[in-house]
Amino acid sequence: MPKSPIFMVLAGLLVASTASAVALAQGGRAFQRMDRNGDGVVEAAEVREMRAEMFGKLDADGDGFVTKAETEEARGRFRERLTGGRQSFFERSDTDGDGKVSRDEFLQAEPVIFQRADADGDGRLTEAEMTRFREQLRERR
Repeated sequence: MPKSPIFMVLAGLLVASTASAVALAQGGRAFQRMDRNGDGVVEAAEVREMRAEMFGKLDADGDGFVTKAETEEARGRFRERLTGGRQSFFERSDTDGDGKVSRDEFLQAEPVIFQRADADGDGRLTEAEMTRFREQLRERR
């Protein structure tokens, strides 16, 4: 039985790395954002332009270098924007604090991203709710 696109997005968001979560949260619009001149092709110059912008955001102190601390801080800001908090999925899942996540802990972990996207709180996500959630993420950049 084929899985719905919404299910696949949520599954990916719950276990993906930060970079993967970014791509999933952006949905099909990532290509359009990369295609700066709108010609339907992403050129190396457009990628360099995006990377320059990314470097500027990562280089928090503006000294022309990106440190590990700056990348960790950026990851924390992204996690906060995505989930509403700075705790990682692992930290939220390890409810007994033993440094390991059991199957039960993993399955019981609160799906924060799902809750934030579920605007009406009915436990179901519509395409409109997912679209609104992606737009909210973009606005917070």
